Amino acid sequence: MSDESKPAGRPRRRPKLPEKLDDSILRCLVFQTFGHDRKTQDSPIVPDVWLRYILVTEATAHAHIAMEDPPDAALDLLLTPWTGTTPGHIADLLRNRLRWKETEQEKQKERLKAAGIAQSTSRVVARIDFLTLVRDVVPLTSWWKHLPLGDRDFQTIFQWLNERIEKDDSLSSVLDHAGTNPEFFRYAALVGFIDRLMNATSVKAVEGLAELARRLGSAADRKKTERSMDGRRTSAPELRAGALKDLIDGYKNATDGILPKAIAGEPEGIFLINLNRPATQSVFDSRKTVKADAAHRVFDIAARGIAFAVVDGGIDASHPAFLKYSDPGFEQRVETDLERWSRVVASYDFTIVRDIIASNGELDAVSEANHDAIVRRMAGLKAEQRDTLLRHLKIRNQNARDLDWEIVAPFIRVPHDKNYEVPGSDHGTHVAGILAADLPQPSDLQRPLVGMCKDLSLYDLRVFDARGQGDEFAILCAIEFVGWLNRDRKNPVVHGVNLSLALAHEVDSFACGQTPICEACNHLVGNGTVVVAAAGNTGFNGVANKLSLGNGYQPISITDPGNADAVITVGSTHRRDPHAYGVSYFSARGPTGDGRRKPDILAPGEKITSTIRGGRSQRMDGTSMAAPHVSGAAALLMARYPELIGRPLRIKEILIGSATDLKRDPDFQGGGLLDVLRALQSI
Repeated sequence: MSDESKPAGRPRRRPKLPEKLDDSILRCLVFQTFGHDRKTQDSPIVPDVWLRYILVTEATAHAHIAMEDPPDAALDLLLTPWTGTTPGHIADLLRNRLRWKETEQEKQKERLKAAGIAQSTSRVVARIDFLTLVRDVVPLTSWWKHLPLGDRDFQTIFQWLNERIEKDDSLSSVLDHAGTNPEFFRYAALVGFIDRLMNATSVKAVEGLAELARRLGSAADRKKTERSMDGRRTSAPELRAGALKDLIDGYKNATDGILPKAIAGEPEGIFLINLNRPATQSVFDSRKTVKADAAHRVFDIAARGIAFAVVDGGIDASHPAFLKYSDPGFEQRVETDLERWSRVVASYDFTIVRDIIASNGELDAVSEANHDAIVRRMAGLKAEQRDTLLRHLKIRNQNARDLDWEIVAPFIRVPHDKNYEVPGSDHGTHVAGILAADLPQPSDLQRPLVGMCKDLSLYDLRVFDARGQGDEFAILCAIEFVGWLNRDRKNPVVHGVNLSLALAHEVDSFACGQTPICEACNHLVGNGTVVVAAAGNTGFNGVANKLSLGNGYQPISITDPGNADAVITVGSTHRRDPHAYGVSYFSARGPTGDGRRKPDILAPGEKITSTIRGGRSQRMDGTSMAAPHVSGAAALLMARYPELIGRPLRIKEILIGSATDLKRDPDFQGGGLLDVLRALQSI
């Protein structure tokens, strides 16, 4: 029947789509390609990156079959340089490689804008599609540089494979004769599989790849038995060398027919390629629970001169709870003069750092999402200062230099003036209120609202947007920025950092506590800054369907950066009756994946009343609320005993050692409930 003869108005039937690839099969494919039972990957591409690329490629295949527009197939990646190689150098190499792919200057700009390549002082972030990963990123890794391929090209590889095929060799025999190159063939097989999936246009093709994935990842090169349809056990045939040749064909297609070459004479290059993980945001009865009220009465502590950074969604510096009520002349204050009268010393927006660095000093290279925000920041600078900073930023990028906060900081500072930008969410203001609120007469409460350390100075480091969305790169930048502020260790600007946030830890991609954000936190602690992190709200998975105690509870559920060894990781308990209720059901539990005790300590995190935007207050729950109690205790210790400044591990030891044992399992409660009074008295 021709199209003209079909009944009018009949909707086009949606093509049948193949079933989704099974996650367990995909993991076997990544970890056990050709049946080799490995628990870690060979290449610098960590498993969660492989799995995500397979999933987005599968979505592309489904779009092709359904004759729809394919989804965006690029992933946001963090590139870790080898020791001795700078992030600036890696970023420069990657920018140059992407420029080479386009002859027209405008297309070069669009390609670089889409990639958003930016460097911090420790890592590089870039948005990369799979073909760019294989062709341009992997050749920059030290793994590829040292892979013993010699002068081999596709012709010699295919010739060698054809010889094995003529002998009807199994895959196990091929790998046995591959000499020093089985890593290359496993890597090439995964690349080839994704290429074949990317170009699949039929249900049959996708289903064939699903079966191939199952066999490649299930010890298929070993003789094993399976049950046939009638229940009898039959011997499963081994995969032959021809299957590998098909995948190498896919690898050849993915690399455009050229076996990528490492750049001669270059330093070690990229060490690791992993995802730029998304992050989430995880008076007082609680003040009495941790004895902060008693500690203030006994010790009469003044925390002037001590400052904590709140890495979160932003603090409303105009909230009356953060004004300097005790300063002389306060009654004659100017309401809008936040620069003078707010204890929020400064606000910095790290959600736009990447775009500023990646723009290379050109506003037309900034993504649409952050364009207006960056224009507003630049409008607050004098024209001469702005042009000088942009010129210096461009020069540093062109010369493969690392990030210089002296240049970037003015662009991300949120002015505390009449046009002050209030944060887009309440979370950061709530956390800051628990830490440092001082509001004698709240407009919506019947009693004063007082935080742990009411005259503490605060730095507002914004890493989440108005929707509460952020990523690991922005948090890394905020942590490194604190390190830059504290470059004179004897005279720190920021004495501590509160991280009421969570990043999911992919256990098969990184050793526990060794992820980029954990390493950054450990480094900051090593340089003398207290770092307090929420344990996470992953202690209960919320899908319990049986009336039995324990169903749905999750041990070994601490999130990053709470897994970092040197940070003080805080779990949650009841705000008023911790001995009765113990550890909050949602509070993440230890031990860590590598066997360390976490959390380190507990603090109230249930129904905590604190400040929110617009001069108001609200109750919130979570380990996000527990962490600032401990941050406040650390600030009080440093205010009372200045010799503890610069000794974060000693502060951690004091807080854990003086905690109250709630008689719960150490992997639930750590050292126990925070006791500020006992901590101060123990010295």
